[in-house]
Amino acid sequence: MSDKNFAALQAAVLSCLTDILGSEQQKIASAEAELKALEVTEEYGEILASLTVSGDTPIQFRQLASVILKQYVERHWCEESKTFTEPIPGPQTKSRIRKLLPKGLGDSQSRIRATVAYAVSAIAHWDWPEEWPDLFDQLMIAMATGDPCLVHGCMRVLQEFCHDVTDQQMSLVAPIIFPQLLKIFVGSQMYGVRTRTRVVHIFSVLCNLIFTMADVYTDAPKTLLFPILPDFLAAFVQSLGSSDEQSVDPGLRKELIMALCNMVRCFPRALTPHIMEIATPVWTILVSNTPHYVRSVVNGTECLAEACDSDGNIVTYQSTVFAIFEFISSLIENAKLRKILVPNLSELMYYIVAHLQITEEQVHSWLSDVNQFVNEDDNDYSSSVRLSALDLINSLCEEPAIMAASHSAVVDVVQRHLHEVPSSHGKEGWWKIHEACFLTIGSVFGQAGMEQFDCRAFVERILLPDLISGASPLLTGRCLWLGAKLASLMTTDALRRLLEATGLCLQPSQHAVVRILATKAAYDFSTTLSSTTLSSSSHLLLECLPTFLGQIVDLASQCPEDVLPVVLDALCQVARADKAITGQFADRLVPLTMELFKKYSHDPGISTCVEELFAVMAATPGCLEGLHSRFLPTAVHVLQSPEAQLPAGILCATLDTAALLVRGCGDGVSDVLMSDLFPAVVQSILRTDDSAVIQSGGECIRAFVSTVPEHVSRWVDPSGRAGLHYVVQVILHMLDPSRPEFTASFVGKLLIVIVKKVGNYLGQYLELLLKAVLSKMQLVQTSTVMQSLLCVFAHLIQRELDAVISFLMAIPDPTGQPAMCFVLNQWCAGHSFFYGVYETRVSILALCKLLNHCLTVRDSRLAKLSVRVEEGAMSEAIFTRSRKAVDGRHLTTEVPLPVRLMKLIIADLQLQMEAKQAGNEEEEEEYEDGDGEELEDATPHSLESLLGAPGYVGYEGQYDEEEEDPDLKDEAILKIDMESHLAQCLRELSYTSSFPSVVSMLTDHERQTLYSIGIQCK
Repeated sequence: MSDKNFAALQAAVLSCLTDILGSEQQKIASAEAELKALEVTEEYGEILASLTVSGDTPIQFRQLASVILKQYVERHWCEESKTFTEPIPGPQTKSRIRKLLPKGLGDSQSRIRATVAYAVSAIAHWDWPEEWPDLFDQLMIAMATGDPCLVHGCMRVLQEFCHDVTDQQMSLVAPIIFPQLLKIFVGSQMYGVRTRTRVVHIFSVLCNLIFTMADVYTDAPKTLLFPILPDFLAAFVQSLGSSDEQSVDPGLRKELIMALCNMVRCFPRALTPHIMEIATPVWTILVSNTPHYVRSVVNGTECLAEACDSDGNIVTYQSTVFAIFEFISSLIENAKLRKILVPNLSELMYYIVAHLQITEEQVHSWLSDVNQFVNEDDNDYSSSVRLSALDLINSLCEEPAIMAASHSAVVDVVQRHLHEVPSSHGKEGWWKIHEACFLTIGSVFGQAGMEQFDCRAFVERILLPDLISGASPLLTGRCLWLGAKLASLMTTDALRRLLEATGLCLQPSQHAVVRILATKAAYDFSTTLSSTTLSSSSHLLLECLPTFLGQIVDLASQCPEDVLPVVLDALCQVARADKAITGQFADRLVPLTMELFKKYSHDPGISTCVEELFAVMAATPGCLEGLHSRFLPTAVHVLQSPEAQLPAGILCATLDTAALLVRGCGDGVSDVLMSDLFPAVVQSILRTDDSAVIQSGGECIRAFVSTVPEHVSRWVDPSGRAGLHYVVQVILHMLDPSRPEFTASFVGKLLIVIVKKVGNYLGQYLELLLKAVLSKMQLVQTSTVMQSLLCVFAHLIQRELDAVISFLMAIPDPTGQPAMCFVLNQWCAGHSFFYGVYETRVSILALCKLLNHCLTVRDSRLAKLSVRVEEGAMSEAIFTRSRKAVDGRHLTTEVPLPVRLMKLIIADLQLQMEAKQAGNEEEEEEYEDGDGEELEDATPHSLESLLGAPGYVGYEGQYDEEEEDPDLKDEAILKIDMESHLAQCLRELSYTSSFPSVVSMLTDHERQTLYSIGIQCK
């Protein structure tokens, strides 16, 4: 375009900007439309860039042009952008824009610098270094000038730019940029606090990139970072210790502490020599600011200092607290660095508990909106200083190496706080520190050594007086909450008073917060006092149960959705405490449950709680009749209705609930359930293509077969078709090759239950089902679905090995080979990636039986079989469940079946041995990490037994899915010592004549494993 045309277009753009900045809405709309039309011209972006950086153009036009330029770059610069729209500027236009923009980085107007920096960063993301190779050099030269405005603009670019630096570029970038960053950071007299804050952020990002590089380039930290690291640490520590609010504000302090936290996690060895000088100013900030935080934020009697970050966000001391707590967490995670916490744990815990106090803002928010209270009290998607403090206390008390010292510190701190601020002594907000202490005790409650705790004095002198003080509903509720957790440790009189208080606080006249915490207390009372070890106190609970049930039922029918899961959890637990009393409330429980079922079937969180309530009532004889009369007609109606007419989620919810009801009834499943519900469930599955409905339906059918197999076997519909016929049709529907593979996700468990419970009645159905499984296996791509299908054959091999081999050898796969080859190849390839205790054990035990058959019987059908294996698995590399391919190659070789089976069994044995060794090493490390003098058992305190005896590691077991599955929880294979079992299996096989030929194809590492269990390999 000629200069004349360019000038004309520029004038048109200026005219539009003038109208947009005016006040006439018609002109504004017309100008915006005209700019939209000009946007497609080649020179439009260049004109915006020239106006932005032009010092002769009025500032208001430059600011508007810069904003529009930012939008232009987002939409038109690169076709790969998610927001891209045509047209894209040509290479020459792009080049001219890249040449113009850096001039605006040093503009005297900070808003111009900000928008120009954004545009430069956005362009650099796509063009650097290929199309803009000199950008980095330009930025470094500009930073070296020392011009505060220019440095500020460059830092804004680098803040985004540094994320795009690659491993190859880092070796060139780091030696140049680090000295410049350090020079700017220490120049507090020349550069503003926001610019220096960006230095810290950029430095932290680059440290992360170098840390990531170290996986491949092991010397990267030593060559690129460590030479200059001491200088940065010294500068950071000095700034943290500065009291000059002009050069160091809360935003910079937060960024500094987070950077140090990041380096502790990435480079702990490099920071170990400096850790005390780093921790000292961090500790000073925490100690010196805590009183002001309590006065200003907790009690609201002072104003809190604030600062704004570069994006205009307000930064206060709370932001710094988050960073401090994260820094302490990073120390806890490191075995060596956590030692520095032990000598000062009591002081540290004192200040953490101080930050646990409820703030004035939270008081007003929670008391006016119970939903806000529940969301934070249950730690659901909330973030606050209080929650961060609680998480940190739990981290300290759960870390085995410092657990004893942490518990002792909590004891000291609670007593210290309660002594400093006694109940009702006129100090403003006294109840807040009491509530924080109660929350601390309750959160770390549940450790060993409770029998030594003198709970009586604590409850009589502190808890009960605070309960009736009336200082705040939040304190009243917390007293009940803690009292319920201490139920097993107090006197009968105190327990009776707390139970009665809980019943009173559940009444509608109480504040909503008190009712919610009383509901949680009822949950804990029911859990604790229902224990057989506390039978002497259970009569007190039984006296209060009718009140608890009645009030919680009322609350559940009225409370908001956010609160409902908490209330329903408590209702389920209270209802479990005594079936006879719960049965008396059937006329209120059943209608409530049905109402919630219909109303919240679309809500996964609430519907899960409702299903649990159904399960509780199904196990309560007094509720069964009402449940049948109300649920069955509704369920049958839903299951028979056209799917398109049903509310979202209700079909799955109905099937899930039906399964719970069937299992809850047990052998007492009525004829109505079989005659009405069973066929409705079957038909709802057979007419749908929805994977979720098919999965839920399959689980419901599994419940019928597992719970009442005789009923299913004997039941016949009016047309003469048996229940087993329909069960088989459901399974064939789940395995239909034309349906999505996820419909078969749970078919393995269903088939296994059928074989166990009604296998004798299957007849030719079994062969039909196994053929359907094989057909589905040919199409499955997802490992979890393949695992489900393979487990069927694994289970059958343990029951009828010879029959399974005969079946699989007689059935051809699509290539004409026996299906046995296909199954074994899939099985051997997938076994190492099986998940779930039950499935893994079923698989390896079946493989053991198969190998035993190969080596002892020397079956000719298996002797000629081989399986494919990746070459890596045949090397000296250790083959474990977590091993993954590095280079992505899929080179395979054929291996005799016995060899492959042997390798898989040895690999599982190695896994078991390594897991046990890792556990032993962890215990030794924890012992070595502790300082014997510092971690000695503390002198008994009044709360020590409550918080846990020194050295108690805590309950490490987790509820596996198998323990929750009613069909798996009693399986004998879950109780097998797998290391001993596999070792014994291999020892027995070592005496067979075929064993030496198999061992000859093992790796040295695998032979070493055999040697470690007493097998001599020649």
